[in-house]
Amino acid sequence: MQPKFISIVGAGGKTTALRALARALTSRRVLATTTTHMFPVPPPDCCTFLMDPTPEELLLQLTLPGAVCAGRQAEGGKLCALSPALLTQAAAAADFVLCEADGAHRLPLKLHRADEPVLAPQTDLCLIIAGLSALGKPVRDVVHRYALCPGWAVNPEQLVGIPELLYCVRETAAACGLPPEKLRVLLNQADTPMSSAMAEPAVQVLRTDGLDCRIGSLHSDPNLLYRWIFSEA
Repeated sequence: MQPKFISIVGAGGKTTALRALARALTSRRVLATTTTHMFPVPPPDCCTFLMDPTPEELLLQLTLPGAVCAGRQAEGGKLCALSPALLTQAAAAADFVLCEADGAHRLPLKLHRADEPVLAPQTDLCLIIAGLSALGKPVRDVVHRYALCPGWAVNPEQLVGIPELLYCVRETAAACGLPPEKLRVLLNQADTPMSSAMAEPAVQVLRTDGLDCRIGSLHSDPNLLYRWIFSEA
């Protein structure tokens, strides 16, 4: 069965993933929103942008095909979450909901506080993104909230290899609190054959954990997620 409400968490391509799915689903009624903070997704990825919409405005737009980006006004030109009641109404009216449910300060990997990620209760599928551009770099430069790992807090110069990548992905999966069948993991930013080959051991470990995991590049293959989530569903 195709998922209706997709939450996107982690780091290293969440907004790119949301935009790619919004474009691929342009013939359907799609809500693009957040439970935390995100920058608005403008045309052509979303057909309509609504800041602080009334229920009537948002529900009217969701009668039309195309993605509607909606949220409440936040600082710095960002959006924050719709009210729970309006999100529930909008999710019922839309064919699909794409929800950015995490923040990572544009870094490729992330660790989570106890109140993160912020998954809506309607979530059918949670897509975990992790960026392979972190490999070979110090954790302090590429892992948001790296100091939540005690060893990294002591040694922020620790280089990211496969064990560190796995630590971040496993921590994210645990933070989601969902069964493995509701999770998918994309090791993104595999922009060269070498990066793909380096990440392959991580894929095998995560699959052993029961997680559906793939390596890919949303930059070079923006339809990757649509094929994986919808065409193969």
